[in-house]
Amino acid sequence: MNIEYYESFEKELEAGLKKQATASVKKFVDSFKSREEIKNWVWSYLPNLEKNRHSCIRYEIFINLVYPILKEGFESKDYNSTLWLGKLIQNVYKTKGIFEELGSLVEMDFYRKCYEIDSSNSEGRTLLLESILNWLSHCEHEWPSGILYAMDGATLEQCELIRKETDFAFTLASTERDIAFIEKFLSNLSLYEERLNKSLKQDS
Repeated sequence: MNIEYYESFEKELEAGLKKQATASVKKFVDSFKSREEIKNWVWSYLPNLEKNRHSCIRYEIFINLVYPILKEGFESKDYNSTLWLGKLIQNVYKTKGIFEELGSLVEMDFYRKCYEIDSSNSEGRTLLLESILNWLSHCEHEWPSGILYAMDGATLEQCELIRKETDFAFTLASTERDIAFIEKFLSNLSLYEERLNKSLKQDS
């Protein structure tokens, strides 16, 4: 592995030299001599990524170096590999065939699998809670018109699924802000369920 190619890639990318950057990243990918060398580099590279909520890395690096290592780890229930597939979910979505290859799992699913592997890991618990709360925010973003499930109004059966996720989020929440959000959401969900039940009685 020749790290100088990667350093050139970063400098050229920053300077807006797209063609040169593309050539350098290809040389870098091609410079690896073994899978073990790739694995060692990947696990030194990932922790130094910007800790934004949705990291998204260069396609050539993801598909040729990072993804094969994470996929192998994910299939053997490795915690860190599973966690990073959640963190790199934008790459998973954008890379043709990868989303389906991984079982069509979304961000929340990867973090939930992390929880199943090790429920005590604080980073995994935090990311799982954040993903659930973001989903709940989507569910109620048209309130007081209603509660959504996907893009449509939730049915009573879907409300049960939403409530189950909300109750689980309660077990992960530790801050007053998160707890208050969940309590308010549950209140709105109950009002919505009452509305649905009333509508069903009127129709029957």
